[in-house]
Amino acid sequence: MDARQVELVLAHLCRKGLFGDVRAWCESRFDCVYVVTCPDCGCRFVLDETEFQELVERSNALQVCGVLPTAIDVCMFQPRLPFSG
Repeated sequence: MDARQVELVLAHLCRKGLFGDVRAWCESRFDCVYVVTCPDCGCRFVLDETEFQELVERSNALQVCGVLPTAIDVCMFQPRLPFSG
């Protein structure tokens, strides 16, 4: 886990008093990558599952900024079918 990434997300969002938008990109084996986007400037942060859990825990403790775990948009990876024709 890279705690610095969590610190960067919190510093960016909390400086503005915002909650980031979260999108989880998951593969079929449920390995997920989380992208947190600042709703103000569009800055994006990519976190792995461990980093995201840390971010959620710290956001819950702060309760004024960070991420809301109830507002996660999950997208399952859909492999492209080979071109046949």
